[in-house]
Amino acid sequence: MKVLNGFWVPLGPALCSTHDHFLLHREWMVESYAPWCPAYQNLQPEWEKFAEWGEDLEVNIAKVDVTEQPGLSGRFVITALPTIYHCKDGEFRRYRGTRTKSDFINFISGEEWKSIEPVSSQFGLSSFLMSSMSALFQLSMWISHCHNYLTENAGIPVWGWYAVFTLATLFSRLILGLIIVFLADCICPSKK
Repeated sequence: MKVLNGFWVPLGPALCSTHDHFLLHREWMVESYAPWCPAYQNLQPEWEKFAEWGEDLEVNIAKVDVTEQPGLSGRFVITALPTIYHCKDGEFRRYRGTRTKSDFINFISGEEWKSIEPVSSQFGLSSFLMSSMSALFQLSMWISHCHNYLTENAGIPVWGWYAVFTLATLFSRLILGLIIVFLADCICPSKK
């Protein structure tokens, strides 16, 4: 984490990989955003003014670029940008109120977050379901990076990338099918 003018900005994979330490044991307001999002660009002046109050309110204020941290967007099931969560004592609540500095301050100082139902434990940050979603989001970003590298840096035409991807998909399904058949034969052997 790096502090810029009292504004907590998670850098690199720190927030994603050590979320237990950062998010589960302190109070946080976390904004998930994408730099290209117009709603994010409109919200930033208010969010930065609110961040100046973080120390006074004894709350950590962060923002996470979901284009850099796709696993975190999978864990939080972020479907709209920007999305804001309040995290305290391992409970996560989605902030859905108006997005002004004074509304954010009242939400924390007036403990308005207590009136919001926490995210169900099955959708909690450390649950198996959310960890799986995070892995899928990271896999999709890895595939996207591979596509960009092969088409832009290695000079492979786009149709060549799709051919490689198709062959890799077929090969992985073939291997998975063989494993399933092997396991089925071991568990329920055919009668002679």
